[in-house]
Amino acid sequence: MESTLDDVSHKLQISYRLLFERNPLPMWVYDVKTLRMLAVNAAALAQYGYSKQEFVGLTLLDLHYEGDIAQLNEHLKLSISKQPATRLWRHKHRNGDLIEVEMVTEELELDGLHASMALVRDLTEQRRSEQEKHDLAQRLAITLESITDAFFTLDLDRRFTYVNSQAEAFFSARRDDLLGCGVPEKLPESVRTVFQRECDRALAESNKVNFELYCASLGLWLEADVYPSALGLAVYFRDVSEKHAADQCLLEKRETLAAVINSTNNAVISTGQEGLIKIFNPGAERIFRRTRESMQGQPLELLLPERFRATHAQHLRSFGESPGSSRMMGLGLVKGLRSDGQEIDLEATITQVTVNQKLILIVNLKDVSERVRTEAESEQSRLQLSELTKRLMTQEKTLVKRVAQALHDQLGQTMAAIRMAHETIMTLQRDKATSGIDRLQAQMGKLISQGIRQVRQVLVDLRPPLLEEHGLAAALDNELRNRSLTQPQIDISISVKPEIASLRWPSEVEYAAFMVAREAIENSLRHSGATSLSVSLYGEALSLHLEVSDNGIGIAPGGMQKTGHLGILSMQERAHTVGATVTIDSGEAYGTSVSFSWQPTP
Repeated sequence: MESTLDDVSHKLQISYRLLFERNPLPMWVYDVKTLRMLAVNAAALAQYGYSKQEFVGLTLLDLHYEGDIAQLNEHLKLSISKQPATRLWRHKHRNGDLIEVEMVTEELELDGLHASMALVRDLTEQRRSEQEKHDLAQRLAITLESITDAFFTLDLDRRFTYVNSQAEAFFSARRDDLLGCGVPEKLPESVRTVFQRECDRALAESNKVNFELYCASLGLWLEADVYPSALGLAVYFRDVSEKHAADQCLLEKRETLAAVINSTNNAVISTGQEGLIKIFNPGAERIFRRTRESMQGQPLELLLPERFRATHAQHLRSFGESPGSSRMMGLGLVKGLRSDGQEIDLEATITQVTVNQKLILIVNLKDVSERVRTEAESEQSRLQLSELTKRLMTQEKTLVKRVAQALHDQLGQTMAAIRMAHETIMTLQRDKATSGIDRLQAQMGKLISQGIRQVRQVLVDLRPPLLEEHGLAAALDNELRNRSLTQPQIDISISVKPEIASLRWPSEVEYAAFMVAREAIENSLRHSGATSLSVSLYGEALSLHLEVSDNGIGIAPGGMQKTGHLGILSMQERAHTVGATVTIDSGEAYGTSVSFSWQPTP
């Protein structure tokens, strides 16, 4: 019987030894008195990195972190019954790394030796994972607290499970008072229904929903993002009142711009750089007699006559690549083509703008066909009038020459003959005439002299003295000398450089310049009240400039009208017939200046 018990005891010892050595958790046995290691299993050797020989040469203190030795000594001073069976410690690996462990100790009696067995569970990875989770939770909390959105989470019963500081401000409540409460009772009435409906949709569709709503009690537009999950909902609220106001302002601007574009009589057409039409306003429909629907997406070339289409695309690309933002199209006018094939004249401006990094070309077109037609008719009439005036001036010059010649050769000779006859009669009747006859003879002599003077004056007026023989400078000098005799109270002068005095210009130009100067001098002497009058003549062989200036009262605003027998219009017409121009500069403070300028057309 005793032999059987010994066998059982022996078998039990073998079983316990195998359980110790093969246990997957590190285990060792140490002497309670000396703390020296007595036995160690393979798991402990693997975890701590020692050989069995090295490990049994250690004490319990050698395995503990130096910073924990004081706590360990205090722990060991306690009686076994008072020592906690389980305790967390920091142990050292053979290479010096720290290992966080949970250690369970059990008192043993080995052949009269007071010992203790320790079982160790490595918590290093678990604690590292827990720390990472804790750090992640902290970072997440910091992130959620730092965002400008009001953020909160709800469970499936719509109760608050998390609230950040922005959400506290939105709900005007502390998070401790919100957590666990149902969200509907905390939302303003004006947003409650919409919020609940959108939350239901997010859960039903298992997808994020985004929506805007107006909170009347706060006077704010809010945008919300709701994210569903198996645990409930994550909600982001943000104030988008400024964005909503900006969008509304942009919408109003777009509507105003559209109203302006649609109300203008001009054609407003926009295209991309490729030339395809995007906008075709009612003005364009009216001018081109095409509908917006028929032109949408069509090339702009369809609105041009066939002969201009080949080069249009290149012009469009060149403008899109040029630095300028706006310019006139063509040379002020371009040709357009209506749907019925009729060509029209257009004033066109093209502008380039960038919208969303895309180049947009905007063309503004005004139908000026009627104006062009009227201007063409007016130009034709002006040319006809100019030609008529030119013929009249030529006829005037020819007629004046003939009249002057007739006065000189016929009436002048007749008047000379009458004088000779009168003087002969007076000689023959010298001794026979009575006093009454003498008076009549004297009157007759005076009338004959007056008639001869008048004929000579008419000749001077009709044929400017010296003009044909000696040129413009001499004729003007003679004209002003004669004026000085009749107007001695006015300082009359002429300025002609010596090299200019001998120059000659075409006879019709000299005649026109002289007649303009004569009219300007006459007007000044009659109407200006001037105390001085000057004539300046300068130029070159192929240019002529003449200026008549006075210091009179000038011409009042709106007073540029006909004066005298020719007037301003007549001066301008005379100049125009020879390809010259007449300009008049006048002001109440500085008198009047009339300028005649001629230069042959290249």
